[in-house]
Amino acid sequence: MPVFHTKTIESILEPVAQQISHLVIMHEEGEVDGKAIPDLTAPVAAVQAAVSNLVRVGKETVQTTEDAIMRRDMPPAFIKVETACTKLVQAAQMLKSDPYSVQARDYLIDGSRGILSGTSDLLLTFDEAEVRKIIRVCKGILEYLTVAEVVESMEDLITYTKNLGPGMTKMAKMIDERQQELTHQEHRVMLVNSMNTVKELLPVLISGIKIFVTTRTSQGKGVEEALKNRNFTVEKMSAEINEIIRVLQLTSWDEDAWASKVCERAKVTVSS
Repeated sequence: MPVFHTKTIESILEPVAQQISHLVIMHEEGEVDGKAIPDLTAPVAAVQAAVSNLVRVGKETVQTTEDAIMRRDMPPAFIKVETACTKLVQAAQMLKSDPYSVQARDYLIDGSRGILSGTSDLLLTFDEAEVRKIIRVCKGILEYLTVAEVVESMEDLITYTKNLGPGMTKMAKMIDERQQELTHQEHRVMLVNSMNTVKELLPVLISGIKIFVTTRTSQGKGVEEALKNRNFTVEKMSAEINEIIRVLQLTSWDEDAWASKVCERAKVTVSS
């Protein structure tokens, strides 16, 4: 199972994890062999630059977003990351003066963990906001599907089709982009399958409404059957869209697994 649930999160966190693992290696070597920790000013500056850039982008996003949850959740993550960065910089400065400093080593590990955790918080908060955007579109389609119940003429049907089409196209595009982002194969497959079913059922729905309208207008037999078929299609499409919403909220993210991965990488490097 992938540690990160999207490719974007993976692409940002992996380099940070590599930089952090380098610092962890230094700490491990110092603890195991009693070695002096070399000057970490340069690698710590690299971590600080990467994290500062991420925080800057995050703050710009918060200023422009209308997502209240993101505005609420981002600031604590900023504080967490910036505090960890400060601790890391302090560790580097202390170790430059005393390469054997126990307190500096503690700061080094605490700062590293804080950066891992805070950076993941930032990225997950942003990702969750992106998911909410898609869900809002999905819920809009769900609501509009119920309007099928009041379509009683061909003119109504033309209007209904005209209004439903763009929303359906937008949802399909967003789902396709999202599934390409996911690292979890099963989640990708579930999204694609449900979206394909919705697309396949759309012409069935339009046809079903048309049959209902025609049968009702001509007062012919089969109105009840046509009504049942239309409602069944609406229910089926709604069920698939609800499944899409459910899958969109699934993640395979595991922060502990990521932390373990960084530590394992450090141990392998130290022992090799």
